[in-house]
Amino acid sequence: MTKQEFLTELQRTLNGRMGSRQAAPHISYYQEYIETEMRKGQREEEVITSLGNPRLLGKSIGDAFERSVQKATPKERAEEYGLQALKYGKVLGRRCGQMGMEAIRRAKVWFDRLNEK
Repeated sequence: MTKQEFLTELQRTLNGRMGSRQAAPHISYYQEYIETEMRKGQREEEVITSLGNPRLLGKSIGDAFERSVQKATPKERAEEYGLQALKYGKVLGRRCGQMGMEAIRRAKVWFDRLNEK
């Protein structure tokens, strides 16, 4: 298994367990770890073999993540979800604003045509 195959499989497993935002630091850690060990002289295959099955590793990390989420207080969970909602709300607000401006522009063109007659 190559480094890229290992990281891809680990990322798939983690994304399914915790989402890409929470998975990203773990992927970065293992990518850096593999590269560091290779700079020390280990072959890529040796480093990957020493890490084991990426699905099992991802499952273990995902289990730990789920336990930490379960231990989080309702306020902490609400804050996390609130931040996500705020992010999506800003994107949605910008898009609605763009659509509203386009509707106003089209209405103005329509009214201008009516006034010409």
